[in-house]
Amino acid sequence: MTSAGAPTRLRRTLGLWPVTISGVGIILGAGIYVLVGEASTDAGGATWAAFLIAGLLAAFTGLSFAELSGMFPEAGGSAAYAEEAFGSRTAFVTGWLDVAVNIIGAAAVALGFGGYASNLLGGEPRLIAVGTLVGCAAIVYAGVRETISLAVVFAALEAAGLVFIIVVGIPDLPGPSPLEMPHGITGVLAAAALVFFAYEGFEEIVSLAEEAKNPTYTIPRAIVLAIGLTSVIYVLVAAVATAVVPWEELAGAPAPLALVASAASNDRFADALSVLALFATFNTVLLLLATGARVTYGMANRRLLPAVLGRLSSRQTPWVAAFGLTGLAVAFAFSGNIGYVAQVSTFAVFGQFLVVNAAVIALRRQQAEVERPFRTWWAVRGVPLTPVLGIATTLLLAAFMERAAFVTGAVALAIGIAVSFMTLRRDR
Repeated sequence: MTSAGAPTRLRRTLGLWPVTISGVGIILGAGIYVLVGEASTDAGGATWAAFLIAGLLAAFTGLSFAELSGMFPEAGGSAAYAEEAFGSRTAFVTGWLDVAVNIIGAAAVALGFGGYASNLLGGEPRLIAVGTLVGCAAIVYAGVRETISLAVVFAALEAAGLVFIIVVGIPDLPGPSPLEMPHGITGVLAAAALVFFAYEGFEEIVSLAEEAKNPTYTIPRAIVLAIGLTSVIYVLVAAVATAVVPWEELAGAPAPLALVASAASNDRFADALSVLALFATFNTVLLLLATGARVTYGMANRRLLPAVLGRLSSRQTPWVAAFGLTGLAVAFAFSGNIGYVAQVSTFAVFGQFLVVNAAVIALRRQQAEVERPFRTWWAVRGVPLTPVLGIATTLLLAAFMERAAFVTGAVALAIGIAVSFMTLRRDR
């Protein structure tokens, strides 16, 4: 795969909008297609408020990622930021959580794709999931331009389906119960913790830093734009959904947006929405493998992982990392249990967010002289408020996690810490 004259660095080919739209593609995914119904169980007619709160909370941590990506435009992302602020051991564990999110998330979403495809076309869901992972790995190997070009097309299709729901449902706004909260503000916060999963993915944008043109400008702005665009779409979709269909009926629907589409338009569009869900799930798998491979590559460059994972193919793609992650995702996909495969994802993301927000605060003191092309706003006595809010809101959402997910995530974290002691020297 690699010769003596093979490239050692990734190729800078991506501008602001390709990076932004790839981030939108990761964030949109398939979560919105099912989470509107589940969230309405807790939030009722105020489901839109749950999405708004989750978007605001995502923005706090997103601004922290934006500041750090401007300072350290590396594919290693959160692992690189953690090493700058807290050293190699914290960096390894943070990267461990980051890569775990990509592997487990790709497997879980591939199983979701297998379920949709099996219902529409027949076939065994697990085998379809494995085929999806292998196919996505082949696209990732082909190159970043090919990967992002396809991701942009699929993201446009996903967004088009959601925008159509908004358009056909707008005449029903504000609906009969936009402020009805069957479980009060606690229910809305519980729903916000649930739908926060739909915003996960903006943190993966930083892994494209070494393939972006002018990364200190492109990556921070792409993060802000991606969170802003998806927040607007999510809030409008949630508002329309509870306006078109009573939230009590929406809560029990296995395919809530298809129900909304059928009520607001016709059954034919509801079927089309199921097809769009295939594009959404495939796109998420593709981008999780692509960004996960680049995080692994970046960690290898910092000697946090074996150097072999930093090898590039003649097409300047981290092929060893890509195929290695795909192999692990395939192993998870063969379990066939989406709940088991996805349990640890949110815990791992919260772990990353805590470290990244803390790193912004620490580096304001440790590396005050370093230029910050993007700087989070507001500070009190040198302490930036945005990452403080990011930490507080992350802990708030973690308090609403299911116990089983928390325990599973804690076990994964403990394994990562143990591995760090086996692989890292004390004094590097």
